[in-house]
Amino acid sequence: MKYDFTSGKREFGRVALTLTLDKKHLTERIIIGRTDEAIRRLEGHKSDVYYDEIHTLGNLLFHFKGDIIGEWNQNEMILHESYSKLNPFETSRLKTVKPVSDFLQQKYESQEPLSMFTAIRTWEDYLNCYNMNHGADLLSDKLSALYKPNNLIGDSKAWHEETVNNFVNALKSNDASVELWYPVSKRPLETVVTISSFIPLILYYINKINEWGLVFRSCKLCGNDFLAKSRYFEICSDKCRKGQATIAKREFDKRNKGDRLEQLYEASYFYWYNRLRKMKKTANPGKIATFKDAFDDFREEAIKRKLAVKSREIKLDEFAGWLVEKQNEADGLMG
Repeated sequence: MKYDFTSGKREFGRVALTLTLDKKHLTERIIIGRTDEAIRRLEGHKSDVYYDEIHTLGNLLFHFKGDIIGEWNQNEMILHESYSKLNPFETSRLKTVKPVSDFLQQKYESQEPLSMFTAIRTWEDYLNCYNMNHGADLLSDKLSALYKPNNLIGDSKAWHEETVNNFVNALKSNDASVELWYPVSKRPLETVVTISSFIPLILYYINKINEWGLVFRSCKLCGNDFLAKSRYFEICSDKCRKGQATIAKREFDKRNKGDRLEQLYEASYFYWYNRLRKMKKTANPGKIATFKDAFDDFREEAIKRKLAVKSREIKLDEFAGWLVEKQNEADGLMG
């Protein structure tokens, strides 16, 4: 469903942003739409919403961009000033706010959920305050609360302690409320809902991250931010882990070129590894599991024996003979 930023008709019902965090799968689900339609989506039914996506946990925070040049506030001033004009909305007033409509449409099409919701909420508040007493001032108050997070994070994506403290200190009584939808039979996870300010929603998110023992990290390879189970995690994804392994292998080869001990171990390791890959294409799961267990035992024992060679507890020839025996064992497990 698309939102029309040129229409003078308000949505029938509250437009909200819902956030559902899944600890088991480390994902976030965000829905933007009327609250009744969002509930239907969460319960597994089809409904018309503006946005419904599931991403890796932390995605919302890592893609939240600050507004260092004040674009949102500049457009808010145009809306504020348009209230003083006496022309009907459908004619010249619409022309007056067209730059704002274009700006909001651009933000909506970004598919970045906080920007999308801010755009929709801006236009909805503009229409809601249109015929109210002191409507222009009321609009400014509402949009000020809505835009406040854009000024708190600045140009940095890092959710370090200082950034979090900025959000805590900015939380005021008039923008501290969110709804909490508890799990029910058709909606198994807790969902937090906001219709005005992102500050309590973001603090809820960060509190959940802390409660689950996760930490913010930057990937050693690609530099992207991610959530890790401890500070010892340095790589964000399988893709980067493979890249890191390739780099490590290249450096290892360079350091150990001509090292007979490492060459023997590496050759035997890949002997097992290549057969496991071949089995995964043709063998049954039980046989693959048996081979994998034996492979794991081999690696553990091989590392111990390699260290024993380095400490001169056993001879290199003895290690080489043991590796040959284990390769024969690998062949036997394939038969």
